[in-house]
Amino acid sequence: MCPQSCRPRPRARRTWLRHALGILVCLGVCGVVVVPVSGVLVPRSAHAQESKTASRQKVLILRTDGAGVADAQRQTVSKELQNQAMRYRQLEIVFAAGDLTEEMFEFECTEPGVECLGKIANKYTAQLVVYSELSKNPSGQLQLNMRVVDVVQGRVAQSTVQPLESPDKPVQAVQRGLVVLLGPVDLPADAVEQIGTLQVVLFGGGVALVYVDDKLVGRTSVTGLKVQVAAGPHTLRVVRAGFKEWTAKITVQPGAVVEQAVQLEQQAVVQDPSVGSGGLPVKPPEPPVYQKAWFWGVMGAGVAAIGVATWLLLRGDAAPKVGAVAVTLDHADAYLDPVFGGGTGK
Repeated sequence: MCPQSCRPRPRARRTWLRHALGILVCLGVCGVVVVPVSGVLVPRSAHAQESKTASRQKVLILRTDGAGVADAQRQTVSKELQNQAMRYRQLEIVFAAGDLTEEMFEFECTEPGVECLGKIANKYTAQLVVYSELSKNPSGQLQLNMRVVDVVQGRVAQSTVQPLESPDKPVQAVQRGLVVLLGPVDLPADAVEQIGTLQVVLFGGGVALVYVDDKLVGRTSVTGLKVQVAAGPHTLRVVRAGFKEWTAKITVQPGAVVEQAVQLEQQAVVQDPSVGSGGLPVKPPEPPVYQKAWFWGVMGAGVAAIGVATWLLLRGDAAPKVGAVAVTLDHADAYLDPVFGGGTGK
């Protein structure tokens, strides 16, 4: 039985119940208000992100077609088309995985018309598809035929024909064509990266490692090394085994090509004393006998043997000699011996 003093009073009990009820009410109110609000805010934020992504049109860039030109020329134009298309940051650019012939074969198309290009674009979930074809005009000059197909409306939205000044440098033709098809490049000022080209040529050929600002960018070959770097000042370093390291300060201008010829100086050959003139290892000289371990072992054993022999000799001289003595008695003089009852010599 609990004494009367330890029992809770009715007033204290009611106060405790009111506090507990107040806490429950607060938790309920917070759950009713916070949860719906958070449920509204999160979908809105996600919806805003989706809207931002959905606002960018998806454009499929097909590889350059052309039956009457060399494959190397088509590949050069296709690569430049991809490089220039990536500058359109306001668009979502995707590239076809295979050649146009492979893409058309997948949908059993016989010609790259609007319907066929629309099927290929649907495969990549793109709203626009850019088709390009390399051909020759009646005068024999190469030209780039380009058109963009609006998949949603099912029609050719724009087309253009751009002459190529040089098959190896289709930059200007591709840029002009994309401006006609997709509009001008709209990049933020801080997103534009000025790029230049650095070409390193090694006198005498050979392979050397090339570093730009302590970053390995490649190695030279017979024709040298050509690499794109950001415009501005850089530290160029060329390293090759057996040669002195070559270092220089260079400045790359935007869109320009900086050719740098490098002549490495061969290091002086230091003859390794462990290697002979024929490249064979030289046999090291034999150490003196007294430096060999077995010499001191033999010397120690010899000294010990001499000591033992000396001790044995000295010990033999000090010991009494023991032997047998033979005594004979002449019978003629036996009478003189007292043992035999002899006299005193009379």
